[in-house]
Amino acid sequence: MSGDVLSSLPPAVLSALRARHVAYLAERLVDERAKADFVRSFVSAYGHVLGKRVRELVDADALLVGLTKIATEPQVRLLAAPVAREVHARLAASLATDDVELGAYVPAAAREAIDELVGRADLVPEALVRRVLEQEAIEEILRDVLYDALVEFNDTVNPFFADWGLPALIKRFVPIGSGAVLKSISAVRTEFDKRLEPEIRKFLLAFSRRAKGKMADFVVLKGGDPAFVALRKSVVAFFYEQTVSEIASGFDPEARASADRAAEEIAVAVVRHARPRERLRRELDAMLVEQGDKTLGDLLAEVGVSAEPELEAIAELVWPTVKMLLESPPAKAFYERITWEFYDGLRAEGG
Repeated sequence: MSGDVLSSLPPAVLSALRARHVAYLAERLVDERAKADFVRSFVSAYGHVLGKRVRELVDADALLVGLTKIATEPQVRLLAAPVAREVHARLAASLATDDVELGAYVPAAAREAIDELVGRADLVPEALVRRVLEQEAIEEILRDVLYDALVEFNDTVNPFFADWGLPALIKRFVPIGSGAVLKSISAVRTEFDKRLEPEIRKFLLAFSRRAKGKMADFVVLKGGDPAFVALRKSVVAFFYEQTVSEIASGFDPEARASADRAAEEIAVAVVRHARPRERLRRELDAMLVEQGDKTLGDLLAEVGVSAEPELEAIAELVWPTVKMLLESPPAKAFYERITWEFYDGLRAEGG
C-alpha cells in the first residue's frame, strides 16, 4: 500500500487498519505456525553460526563491558544471592529424601577412573599434607595417644611391676615374707608412677613436635604405597555405600546458611576485583589471535565435538518462554509502536 493511498484514507479507516495489523502480529507471532517457524529457524541458525568465524562471534570489548555492567555487587547481593539461596534450600531438601546409595550414580567406568585418580601418589599436595600435620590439634592427638600407650606399656611390660616380672620372681624364690616385700614394691611403684607421669608428659611435649614432621615426611614418601592407596580407595568406597540423604543430612540449615554467606561474599569479592576481568581479557585476546580466523564449526571439531545438539528438542523446550515474552504487554506495545511507525513512514512518503 503506497503512501498516496494511505493519505487518501479517512483517519478512522487508517486507525482501524493499524489496529488490525497490530492484532495480526500479536496473534501470528505466538500461534502454532509461529512455533513451527521458531523451531525451524532455531535449527537453521545453528548451522549459520557454525559457519561464522570466531572473531565475528566474540567481541572482547563488548563482552567485557557487558560483564562489568552485569557483574556488580548489587546484582550479586540483591538478585543472584537470593535466587541461589532458594535453589540451594530446595535442592538440599530434595536430596535429604533420596535414599538411593551414592554408588548407584557411579557406574563401573566412573569408578575405574576415580580409582586411577585416588591411586596417584601426588593426589594430595605435599604442602597441604605438611600444613595439616603441623597443626596443634595433631600434636595434642599424638601426645594423648602416646601417653596412653606409654602408661599401658609401663603397666604391662615394666619388669619391676608387671605380674610376670619381679613380683612373680619374689613369690617363687622368697616364699616366706614375700608379702611384705611385695607391699614395699607396691609403695615404691606408687611413688614411681607419681614421678613418672610428669616425666612422660615432658618427654611427649618435645617428642610429639618432632613426630609431626616425621609423620608428614612419611605420608609424603609413602603416598604411592599400596597401603595408602587402599586407604584412599576405602574412603571413596565409604561414600559409595552411603545414601544421598545420609550424606546430605549433615548439611543442616545453619551449615547451609554459612555456605551461602561464604559463596555470596566470595562472589562479591570477585566482581570487585579487577584481576578476573584482566585475566579474561588476556585469555580472550589470546584465543582470538590463535583461533579467530577459524569457523566455530572447525574449532569445535578440533576440540573433539562430533555430535550436534538436539536442536529441535531445545527449541521445543525454549518455545513456551519465548511465547510468554511475545504475548507480554511490553511486546504488544512494541508491535504497536513499530506498526504505527511503518504507517507514518508510508504517509510521509505519500506527502
